[in-house]
Amino acid sequence: MSSEELKNISLFRNMADDIFRIVAPLVGEENFKAGEVIFKEGSSADRLFIIKNGEVDIRKVIAKEDERYKLIAVLVKGGFFGEMAIFLDQPRSAEAVAKTDATLLTISKKDFSDLFNSSPAAAFKIMEFFTSVIMDRLRNTTNELVTIYETGRLVSAARSVSELSDIVMEKAFGAIEPEAGLFIIWNTFNREFEVYGQKGFDLGIGADLPESDPLIKWLVENGEPFLSFDLKNDNRISISEESIYSGSSMLASPFFSHDSLSGFIILLNRTRQNAFSYEHMILLSAISGYVSVAFDNLQYMQEAIDRSRLSRAKATIQ
Repeated sequence: MSSEELKNISLFRNMADDIFRIVAPLVGEENFKAGEVIFKEGSSADRLFIIKNGEVDIRKVIAKEDERYKLIAVLVKGGFFGEMAIFLDQPRSAEAVAKTDATLLTISKKDFSDLFNSSPAAAFKIMEFFTSVIMDRLRNTTNELVTIYETGRLVSAARSVSELSDIVMEKAFGAIEPEAGLFIIWNTFNREFEVYGQKGFDLGIGADLPESDPLIKWLVENGEPFLSFDLKNDNRISISEESIYSGSSMLASPFFSHDSLSGFIILLNRTRQNAFSYEHMILLSAISGYVSVAFDNLQYMQEAIDRSRLSRAKATIQ
């Protein structure tokens, strides 16, 4: 691969020229099909990967026998992963799977070790560069973890759906910065999704969405977050200009109660494409997980109140 092609990758573009001249001859290239496992969690680590084209899922195994995983990150062009293979003699801490067809650049642990022996000063410069990038990642991850922790703490103390909605909207807007957002709950009595919280909208109290809504149908069928970088040209759902959530970019994350869709959070940017990232999607998904637990707790509390009222009413009649 030529130096000019490597410089098109953001990671190499940001390297100082002296480091780049050392690294460039060590770079290999591999291709993976969508769905192909790049490496498994616990496998031996022998090289780092840099995404030339395509997207890669990084995930942790939750239950191997059921093939259940926790998505940690989705990496795109210019992202790199498996870098600890170069620095530490440890097995892979997560699994990497090609989300789309992907072309990956590689640097092997052996080549880096040989470089340390032949030119330790050069190898140290490379290590210093990757360490600075990793530290930036850790800072971003720390900020996200603080948001998730603080949201979880607050929603667990919520005593009403309205309070829950206010907390979630405040935290989501603070961390992700959309232009508009909705907090929507399933109403079992009229079988419609009702708007409980809103920012950047001017909807009436009790505004609702039918089960036939394109986004709702997609969330029910797929049971996972919906991320659109270009909503107007997204063929997964058909949204008209008159829709309450028409715009350029959308992020929606469902939450569930007893395996059924009980509501979802919508974040919208009406004017800008690519306003939301996979990092935003994973963050909102984590927040939705806390909402699921809090929503179940609120339902249990209400059921307990209703049972108590019924018992008192029966006692009065007797």
